[in-house]
Amino acid sequence: DYMLNGLYVLTDSRIHGHSQWPARVEAIIQGGATTIQLREKQLADETLLPLALEIHEVCQSYHVPLIINDRIQLAKKICADGVHIGKSDDALRKVREYLGHEYYIGVSCYRSIYTAIRAQQLGADYVAFGRLFPSHTKHDACGCPLSIIQSAHRYLDIPICGIGGITPNNAARVARAGASIIAVANTIFNADDPGAFSRQMSGIIRSNQ
Repeated sequence: DYMLNGLYVLTDSRIHGHSQWPARVEAIIQGGATTIQLREKQLADETLLPLALEIHEVCQSYHVPLIINDRIQLAKKICADGVHIGKSDDALRKVREYLGHEYYIGVSCYRSIYTAIRAQQLGADYVAFGRLFPSHTKHDACGCPLSIIQSAHRYLDIPICGIGGITPNNAARVARAGASIIAVANTIFNADDPGAFSRQMSGIIRSNQ
């Protein structure tokens, strides 16, 4: 059983082709990332399957959990470690029923503590708040102040993840606000040297938790 905490890196399809993803994931894990999320919105599951298997193999060789964004069937097919879904009670119940209790389920709560409390009651393993800072990945995602993370602590026992525009310049603030998981996509995944960037970010998170 893995501990969900530390640096959580999401794949990002804007710059690097899929053939480069496994090597990038490996460098990022070597740098200190503790969880990987495979996020790819465009392709059909069948098309993504070989890549998902390859990335899962990399993660397994380092004992790092692989979370799949939204694709519940694919997650089950490759025996990934979990899924990340949007906010909806109905979805969470159905996903838990379908996957059983072997899988982690993370839920996006945007800026709603109420959504997070409901997700915890329904068995989510972690909740994510964001976007915390202006982000290139989601231009339209509504902002979420760090104070939401600080307040959420009073109501939640499960890990809290902060996401959205997190960089080495603001990661310490997110960790100190109480996010035990710091999620980063573009900034690390598309960096010239993703391993070095991952090492820098992991160090900042560790020294502020």
